[in-house]
Amino acid sequence: MLTQVEQTKLSILLVDDDRQFRSGIRTFLSCSQIQDRAINVIGEADCPALALSLAEQNTPDLILIDMELIGGDGLSLLQQLQNSNTSSKTLVVSGHQEDYWIYQAMQSGADGYVFKSQVSQQLLDAIASIVQDQIYLPPEVATGFFRRFQKTQASLPSQIGQPCKLSERESDVLYWLVQGASNDEVAKQLYISVATVKAHLTNVFLKLQVTSRTQAIVAAIKMNLVQS
Repeated sequence: MLTQVEQTKLSILLVDDDRQFRSGIRTFLSCSQIQDRAINVIGEADCPALALSLAEQNTPDLILIDMELIGGDGLSLLQQLQNSNTSSKTLVVSGHQEDYWIYQAMQSGADGYVFKSQVSQQLLDAIASIVQDQIYLPPEVATGFFRRFQKTQASLPSQIGQPCKLSERESDVLYWLVQGASNDEVAKQLYISVATVKAHLTNVFLKLQVTSRTQAIVAAIKMNLVQS
């Protein structure tokens, strides 16, 4: 379990099958701060089973996940984390730049995606965004995600049935969610409390049948629930 001192820091779990890469990231993070918070790497794992165990034991603020793992992959780990009791946010840090991996990772609940080749330029910005309840997708990643999304949607038959019925306030909250706003920013925009924002998001998730902010954004775009 984390000590009281450690809890004041930003706790991160590293999940990657490359020990040398993990060591490099640990060194990089140890010299960095996010919003005046020091970073504490609370553990490392190279396989989904160990990663899930460490996540459930320590509930780190953020888990950095590679797509290639021993005895599994990052996608399966993301899905297991969605079904676990941990509230940790997740950032994929991967060498995979294919549209398929980006799309599947975000569909599986990742809060962001960074290419390993861009770690030194983007990792800290990604972490800062995600801990503020935002989705992080740099331009080169977002392009691949939406390209795959468009292809996937074009191949699906038209859906017939009742449209999802959101209240006016739920629609407002969803709009700002799609814009990438954090809960605090949504509250300020709508002049409501953060607790009220969270309550509306819970209702939105239930109505859209999703379990994460990323999935809600995808569903909103797919169902034309928001106007740009």
